[in-house]
Amino acid sequence: MGVSVIRKKSRTALGKSNLPGVDYTLNPYTGCMHGCVYCYARLYCPQEVGEGWGAVVIVKENIAEILAKEIRKKKKGRVMVSTITDAYQPVERNERLTRKVLEMLLNSGFRVSIQTKSDLVLRDLDLLTQSKLADVGFTITTLDEKLAKEIEPNATPPQRRVRALERLSSEGVKTWIFLGPIIPELDESEIKEIIEIARFTSSMLYYDIYRVKSFMKTGIEGILAEKARKMNWKTITTKIREICHRRGVKVASAFWY
Repeated sequence: MGVSVIRKKSRTALGKSNLPGVDYTLNPYTGCMHGCVYCYARLYCPQEVGEGWGAVVIVKENIAEILAKEIRKKKKGRVMVSTITDAYQPVERNERLTRKVLEMLLNSGFRVSIQTKSDLVLRDLDLLTQSKLADVGFTITTLDEKLAKEIEPNATPPQRRVRALERLSSEGVKTWIFLGPIIPELDESEIKEIIEIARFTSSMLYYDIYRVKSFMKTGIEGILAEKARKMNWKTITTKIREICHRRGVKVASAFWY
């Protein structure tokens, strides 16, 4: 499937955050080429992006210039990168907007939290290791490559995310895992494996249940939504916390921190 890339000017770079512990949000793109079937972000995008989820991406071509003006005026704080997009989706390889804004934020003394499903973040390892102001989290919903291809069709395969997480952790970058949404197919053995990855990389684990959205009506989306409605989420999340406590992994419920 081809992707339509639209270039637009942005009026702002840093958005006000309602997330606990986060002062600002920054999204270099609108829409995401990863095309994850469960992603809520389509609900907060223009109609053309939401309806063509995964096939339409807006590049905020002037975001670095706007950010340069804003960081001179804004109070320093924590910036969450990628709240309604993935800043390291494939289009970033050529656009390099995320690298530009990341460098600007870190050089200006802002703390930066990045969430991604892409090992492209390793390209910016030099920036991440030079500063103690950045942390990186990887979304890992499953380690099953076949299932991942169905629900996250254009994202980096899970094992590559795990290797990128391990590399960042070994280089001294603070890391975390977002186990969310918890896919109904996820069994206890796979949950334990993901928690073990968190333990090995000294990563905190955040989790969130599978929230059924209005767009989940057909195909794999509909199947997962129907299963999610029948899940005992309290039992599942209690089990996750118990396993984490036994393995010495810090754990917290999201959405977000």
